Amino acid sequence: MESEKANTPTPPVGVIESLTRGFETVAGSLVLILLPLLLDLFLWVGPRLDFRPAFASYYYDLWEPMVASMDTEMQSGLKQFGDQILELSETMPDQYLPIFGMPSLMAWREAEPLPFGYIPPVWEVRTSVDVLGANVLSLLAGFVLFGCYITVIAERVKSGKTKFGRVLARLPINLIWLGLFFVTAFIILFLIYIPFLLVSASFLLVSELLSAVINFLGLILIFWIAAYVVFTIHGIFLNERGLFRSLWDSIRVVQWNMPQTITLFLLVAILSTALSRIWLLAPVGSWTALLAIGGNAFVQTGLIAATFFYYKDRYRYWQESRAEMLARLEQHRIQ
Repeated sequence: MESEKANTPTPPVGVIESLTRGFETVAGSLVLILLPLLLDLFLWVGPRLDFRPAFASYYYDLWEPMVASMDTEMQSGLKQFGDQILELSETMPDQYLPIFGMPSLMAWREAEPLPFGYIPPVWEVRTSVDVLGANVLSLLAGFVLFGCYITVIAERVKSGKTKFGRVLARLPINLIWLGLFFVTAFIILFLIYIPFLLVSASFLLVSELLSAVINFLGLILIFWIAAYVVFTIHGIFLNERGLFRSLWDSIRVVQWNMPQTITLFLLVAILSTALSRIWLLAPVGSWTALLAIGGNAFVQTGLIAATFFYYKDRYRYWQESRAEMLARLEQHRIQ
């Protein structure tokens, strides 16, 4: 009886305890928020982007000649859209630099004058090719920064310390696996969603309600599949495993803990969205923006760390439960 008790796996931490551990870890090691904090500070005081020349170039060089070559009936139908492009080319405000992936408060927002004397430079984006280039560069920059950020958090959750030597050593392979995961997941989920999209479009003229239901079912299926693979990143960064082993681990952990996993990510989404709306109330052109930047970096890092604590302990519990089950089967076989 005592032997059975000793071999029984320790129950995993709950959702609330995972959230608590995440925020406690960040509060005890503020170096974890350094990257999103510095990124937003750079965006706040750094160069801004002016997309007005690109919209003007697109309108006068491409849109206007294309519309002029059409018949009068089609021209009138496209006029409203052309007016919107022309309005953007005249009134669109400067933007902070776009950064994908990182939990940034400033990225993509309308820029405002700083509350002190410094006037940041403005980079003009003149053509559609420049717009594409800016987005590709921001995607690559966000990808690398996100990899660094998650590697630091995972190292802290795993060892209780922030070992920057190990972070730098693991970063290249982490980025490779992360890139493969994003590309593979996007392709697979897109291929799964295409049939629903095509069927939904074919039913659009028959019944808008039926079309919307089919499209909704497709999105539900995508969400269900994504829920099973959501911890693949955690396996790559925390357990230092390859893509497919991490993917399998994610499926098994979620399979054992689906209700708790959905609860965790719902709470993370609610807290992230609600608090982000509070930070967005601070005008970006005032000193209160600094408080909002700090608050956002702390909260987002705490929520991400919480998901790592949750996965770490649920993975441990799954492994121990599996070992216990195999041991019992072996014991019954011998008897």
